[in-house]
Order: sequence, then structure tokens, then C-alpha cells
Amino acid sequence: MKEDVSILILGKGRIAQAVFYYFKKYSGIKKIDFFSGEKNIKDFSLLISCLPAKDAYLGLELALKFRKNLLDISDLDPPFYLKRKKEIEKQNIFVIPGCGFSPGLLNFITARELILNPYIDGVIIKAGSLSKEKFFFPFLWCFEDLIQEHTLYSYQIISGKKIKCPPFSGYQNEEFLGIPSETYFCPSGFENILERKKFFDFHFRVIRPQGFMVFFNFLKNYGFFNKENIHQTKNLLEKIKKDNYTIATIELKRKNKRVAFWKIFSFSKRNSPLNSMQKITAVLPLSLFKVIFFKGIHLKGLKFMEDLAENKIIFEELLKGLREKEIFIKREGF
Repeated sequence: MKEDVSILILGKGRIAQAVFYYFKKYSGIKKIDFFSGEKNIKDFSLLISCLPAKDAYLGLELALKFRKNLLDISDLDPPFYLKRKKEIEKQNIFVIPGCGFSPGLLNFITARELILNPYIDGVIIKAGSLSKEKFFFPFLWCFEDLIQEHTLYSYQIISGKKIKCPPFSGYQNEEFLGIPSETYFCPSGFENILERKKFFDFHFRVIRPQGFMVFFNFLKNYGFFNKENIHQTKNLLEKIKKDNYTIATIELKRKNKRVAFWKIFSFSKRNSPLNSMQKITAVLPLSLFKVIFFKGIHLKGLKFMEDLAENKIIFEELLKGLREKEIFIKREGF
């Protein structure tokens, strides 16, 4: 490992705090700190961006301006980075977008399956957070971004057609880890995969506890998410802590027959230093960091998680790193 690696974290929210929690334990890192202005950015060699959606563009802007490598956990669509691809290459840095949970880990596993099994024509991905407490939803990450994702239309591939779906469409009652749940179509962040291959079906569903849709619409309709109220709403909902899970499944099919099925989840007790979403999101960039610097993987330019999935060493080492941090990952073949 390079002894002069120094890390600057952009953002100070829950995911940023989780990144700091994991990375600060590595003695080989020269220093790690939170971004507080451009004055000292030159002293760091790697940026990790954990910014909310409204500020997420700053990660790439700073990386290009100061010629710094970037691991970007922020959720931005691929075209944002592709427009700057030549600039990234010219600066002789590497930029890895979407390297969190979703987008991130789920893109990585899905892309690997499609590389090994190019005949797959159906993908159904479900992801979200739950608690054992009936009807209780643990608000585990950026509150504003979470609210926004339930107000946006999404695009799903259904029976070979690209369909525009309103929020909460495709409602289904389900059960995960014995917990009564509901799922619905949601924006996904899988644009790269959809541009590289045609599918008969490609669905992304968000997992929520039973009753969440009714609860969300009640809050929305009575103004709890309005600008003047959202801060108080956020404080109230985030203050209640319960044991929590962050869960995902990836089902891969050929001609409607299951080829493979992945189960992924993280668990945290209510008083744990990190919640389950913080763990599963921050451990991936940590594992990626270890692979790049410990295994001597040479990266330059723009590399999406789908690109990294082509490398067997990176794929195996990343999953190994996640499992070492008690992230459950299991593949079932058929």
C-alpha cells in the first residue's frame, strides 16, 4: 500500500460519518479528514464524495479542479460523468461513480452476472430497509434524498417495452426475513446496464414495511415535507431508533426461468455506532480502496462499477471485504 495515501471526505452526513468510521482504523492511511473548504485540498490524494443529491456535482468538480482521484458514493446519473470523461482522462486521475449500495454493489453484482451469463434477459432487483417492528420504517440515510426518490417517475423494462411508472406504482405485498413488506417501482441507477444490453424485463423495486405508502402520502398531503416543516419532520422521524436491516435481492432469468438469485443484507442493533445502511454503503468503498492500493490495481480514467465487474480479482476481493465486515452475501444457482 502507498504510505502517502491521504483521504478527504466530502459531506458530513450519515454516510460520510460511516466512511470516516471505517477508514480511520487503517494505519497505512497518512491522514483522513472532512472537507471544510478548498484551502487544504491539495494535501489529500483521494476524495470520497458522500454528498446529498443537491450538492453531488461538487465531488467531480473538485476532483477535476485539483487533479484528485475520486470515489463517489453520491447518486448521480451516468451521463453527468460521461460528459466529463475526456477531462477525467486528461487529468490523469481515476473517478469511480456510484460506489455505494445502490447504485454501487447491486450494479456490480448484476454486471458480473451478465458478463458470465450473457443470455440473461430478465433482471428483478429489490432493495430497501426494514425493522422487525411492525409498520416501522427506519430512516437510515439522507432524509431529503429518500423523500425525493418517492416523488419521481421511474422507467422499467416490462415485456420488452420501456414504461414510465409513477411513484408507488406496481405495488406488491411481500415478505423479507419474515417481515411483512411492500415493494413498488422506483428510480434505479442502472442506466449503464440498460444501455449495454437489451432486456425483456428489467425491474427495480424499493422495499418498505407494510403501510409505508399510506404513511408517506399522509405526511406529504398534510405538508410535513414542505420547506417550512421538513426539518422538524426529519428530526422527529430520525430520532426513533430500532434494530434495522438493509436488504437486497437480485433475480436473474432467461426466458422467464431463474438462472441465479442473490441475497444481500446488513443488520444493526438500534444502539450500534452505525446503522445497517451506513454499514453496507461505506464498506464497499473501503473494500474498493483496499483492492486498489493493497492489490496494486492500476486504474485511470472514468470507471463505473459495471466496468470493474469485468475484473475477477476486483470482484472476488470486494465481496470478500464485504463479508469480512459481516455483510451477508449469498448466490444461489439454478
